[in-house]
Amino acid sequence: MTEFEDIVASLWDLDDDVLAAQLGDRAQAIEDDVAGRGTRGVDPASLESIDVSIAARASIDPRFLEAGKRLFDRVNPSAYELMCKPLGGDNADTQKILDEIINQNYTKAAGMLAPVLVNGVGLAPAVATLVATLIIKKIANTGAKAICETWEKSLVKPAI
Repeated sequence: MTEFEDIVASLWDLDDDVLAAQLGDRAQAIEDDVAGRGTRGVDPASLESIDVSIAARASIDPRFLEAGKRLFDRVNPSAYELMCKPLGGDNADTQKILDEIINQNYTKAAGMLAPVLVNGVGLAPAVATLVATLIIKKIANTGAKAICETWEKSLVKPAI
């Protein structure tokens, strides 16, 4: 397993709200670190900064939950574009690969998506791992074509 897959495997059983709150917490920690207000120690953008045992026991801070949901809603369309638009309905080979990976196991699918989010969207590894886990949890048990159709319906439409 890749490092992303290992982290996703430990995150998988957490509630979606816990994952969203962790996403908000990671984003705030990264912002604090960049602004010089961070604590010294583990880089908040790194995978090592995700502590699943603490996340599972901690109460959900409503500020972090809301921030995590907003961040997810902003990043989710970009992830969709990266993963689904190239499929275009006509690329059977890509759909077949995506189907096989998702059917093999969800942690592998999220482990594949996380580095794409790091490289394609520019997310920090910790944030990408949490976003990938949330995305795959939302679309699990569906084929590639249906995944993209379902995913597209779930995208939050930007306010104009």
